[in-house]
Amino acid sequence: MADTPSAPELLPMNGDDDAAAPERHSTRRWLLGIGLTVVLNLAVTVAAFGGLYLQQRSFDLEQAKAVTEQLTIASELVSRPEDTAQAAGFRMLARVAQVSPGDQGRVLDLAEAYIVNDRPVARRPEGYTDERQIYVANTGTQAAVDVIRSRTIARDPGGPGQRAFNLPGLVVEAVRFHDVVMRKTQGQACTGRKSEWDRADLRGSDFWSCGFKWARFVDANLHAVQLQSSVLEDADFTNADLTGADLDGVVINAKTVFRGADLGGATFAGTDLSSADFAGVKSIAGADFSRAKGVERARNLRNAQGAQSALWPH
Repeated sequence: MADTPSAPELLPMNGDDDAAAPERHSTRRWLLGIGLTVVLNLAVTVAAFGGLYLQQRSFDLEQAKAVTEQLTIASELVSRPEDTAQAAGFRMLARVAQVSPGDQGRVLDLAEAYIVNDRPVARRPEGYTDERQIYVANTGTQAAVDVIRSRTIARDPGGPGQRAFNLPGLVVEAVRFHDVVMRKTQGQACTGRKSEWDRADLRGSDFWSCGFKWARFVDANLHAVQLQSSVLEDADFTNADLTGADLDGVVINAKTVFRGADLGGATFAGTDLSSADFAGVKSIAGADFSRAKGVERARNLRNAQGAQSALWPH
């Protein structure tokens, strides 16, 4: 007699397979563990960032407080009568401008205001007989100028190097302006005897009627500078860019040096050139000598580079 086939085994209902249950519970615990770990890590990260923010906030407040204190102390030093104290104040201000970019404008305003006030001229040490060597700059003035020299020009309003200084009547005898960027400076009627402007960028500045005897402008950029009626005796313009400069009525002599200087397009109306020497000048192309005096007596002028396109007296 044939065996009766047995009924097929039914699949467990509602996923109630006793063999698979432990594995599913293990998977849930693993996923739960991962979730808790992620939440804990996120909480730790948020707490860490919150702590860093508070720490940075505290540091910023402390730095702002320190800067304010430094500005107060520096201002007090600058207001004292001794030039050594004033110099110390400006050295402190220079450091403030470096560490606190937002205060650079304020620091420069203080330096600018200081320079245009009445300042002692360069002093004359005892024992010197050579007049070119007997002037020492006022230390306060030099320190104020150093603030301008050391500023970060990228922070200038209007673009790098575009801060215009308003310094009419400034007294800067024997002061060093090496590498300074002071474009479009208003420095009319200034006193700059024996001052040094080597590699300075003074493009478009106005130094009308200034005293620059013995001054140095070696490698300086003096493009379109107004020097009308200024005293330039014994001044050194070696390799300077004087293109388009206004040299009308200036006082120059045989010791005024133009070696390597570019005088292209410069004007000399009313200037007495009878004792001038243009030896080694780079170019006088387009320069206007038509109303200058003593042109024929000026040395090394008619044969200078670019003379063909210069304007001459009729």
